[in-house]
Amino acid sequence: MLQRITKLFYLLSLLAFLFFAGSFYFSDQNIMKVNKIRSTGLMKIDIQNLPLLENNTQNIITYSDEVEIFKKTKKKYKFWDLISNKWKGRL
Repeated sequence: MLQRITKLFYLLSLLAFLFFAGSFYFSDQNIMKVNKIRSTGLMKIDIQNLPLLENNTQNIITYSDEVEIFKKTKKKYKFWDLISNKWKGRL
C-alpha cells in the first residue's frame, strides 16, 4: 500500500512539474520577454569593417619517423616461429 502511495506521489509530482514548466514556457509574458531579449541583445556587427587576418598556417605540421624507429627497435618474438616449427613435421 505504501509503495502505491509513493508511486502515485512521484507520478503526480512529475505531472505537476511538466504542467507548470509548460505553462510558464508557453505563456505570453515569457514569449514577450524572450523576443525583447533577442531583439536588443544581439549585437549589430558591420561586416565591412571586420579586420582580415593573415593565413599563418603554412608548414606547421612536422612529420617524424617514430613509427619506423619503433618497428626497427621492437624486440623480435620467436613464439610463432616455435609453433610453426613444432607443427611443420606433423602437417
